[in-house]
Amino acid sequence: MITSLRRAVAPILTAAAVLVSAPLPAGALTDARAAARAGVQDRIDAALHQWMTANGVSNAGLAVMRDNALVGSYGYNEISAEKPVNVASLSKPITAVCLMSLIDNGRLRFDTRLAAMPRSFRLRLGYRASRTARNITIEQLLRHTSGITYDPTQSGLVGVRNASYSDVTLVRRALSRPISAKHDEVYNNINYAILGLVIQSVTGQPYESYCRRMALAPRGATGRIGPGTRAMKAFGGWEISAVDYAMFARAFDPRARLLSPAAHRFIDASAVSGRPAASLGVFVVPTAHGRNVFHHGNWQSRATRPTAFSAFFAMWDNGISVVVTYDRNLTDAARVALDNALRQAAYS
Repeated sequence: MITSLRRAVAPILTAAAVLVSAPLPAGALTDARAAARAGVQDRIDAALHQWMTANGVSNAGLAVMRDNALVGSYGYNEISAEKPVNVASLSKPITAVCLMSLIDNGRLRFDTRLAAMPRSFRLRLGYRASRTARNITIEQLLRHTSGITYDPTQSGLVGVRNASYSDVTLVRRALSRPISAKHDEVYNNINYAILGLVIQSVTGQPYESYCRRMALAPRGATGRIGPGTRAMKAFGGWEISAVDYAMFARAFDPRARLLSPAAHRFIDASAVSGRPAASLGVFVVPTAHGRNVFHHGNWQSRATRPTAFSAFFAMWDNGISVVVTYDRNLTDAARVALDNALRQAAYS
């Protein structure tokens, strides 16, 4: 049985599977914007409820934003929109925005190679791994074009300690295998595990505290690395509520001015018509009226606590964005269905 706890919020002034999140046909945008101002949050909630029933999901939280203001928060059974939960790969945008602060202040560049990292970084990886990765750039890590193809996290972290230093173990294992010379986009958790180590080495501060201060706090959000997901840290370890994540994710709307122009140029530079592209922790699809950005995180392993969790974020070109958190790991088809259902509700 699914029980819904709902709260409508008045507008306020605010300072592993790739989903399609395709744009709505251009002619429908004007009507969609008008409709969005008449209860879009309830339509999205109804669409989520229907999707949950169809996919056997009982516990979920939902936050809906319109033009960067929270207009609705909804909870089902054991999860509320205000309850911090593990968000799996939705941790990657937090890492990317955090790293962007180092690019904005000149401490890194997109074309910085790992060979130029501080000695502390090379010591963590060890001589052999450092040599293997020396020519990889920050941009390649952000875009999943590093050439790293082996992902030891796909074993579910079995045999890996639940500790904040385990990212070093995972990175060393990945870099013990050959790196592809093609540098095609290949989604890999290790890219963001390396970015987490870069942040620590450049700042001399713990990844969690630095990113909480630089990525979350300036955008009115708070969160932490979950106690049962410490090994996942920069690529999947964050615990945050749907509402807090929605506040953080306002950064991906250029109107909010919560990311630098350089960051938005980086996002748009990867956008290719007809397919989603990885960029700054999210996937981006260009549209006739701007862009859609989204990401869906999912995880299941007996080595973590909790053992299964998922989250979905999308920001569409009509000013509507959503964050969904739930405690199941479902099929790719179910995740695509969630994307499609909420996007249709956002534009209807």
